[in-house]
Amino acid sequence: MQQIKSQLLAKYVLLVITGLLTLTLFDSNPWWKVLIYALPATILNTILTNTSALRSWPLVFIGVIQGLTAALLFYLLSLTGFFRATFGTLLGFALLILLTEYLLTRFFPPTSN
Repeated sequence: MQQIKSQLLAKYVLLVITGLLTLTLFDSNPWWKVLIYALPATILNTILTNTSALRSWPLVFIGVIQGLTAALLFYLLSLTGFFRATFGTLLGFALLILLTEYLLTRFFPPTSN
């Protein structure tokens, strides 16, 4: 249970930092909106990390899926007018998530159910 809590906290911090670096800096989204966005994105990425079907895949592919999922979720929220998003920022955000998720899964391997 402690590992899941630390994994959730690490993923939340990861998404907040990458979101602030890309979504706030380049698209001028307010920082508090990025903090709100990071909550459902963290839960979604944690579910994807712990999915048994993905556990056998290489860490790079899991990172790609998580990066694309986080960018897709942000894109869907930008359609509502809650965020502003450009294609370049979404691509940069997905690549940063890919890199950081790859590094994070090295330190926190997927938990067993």
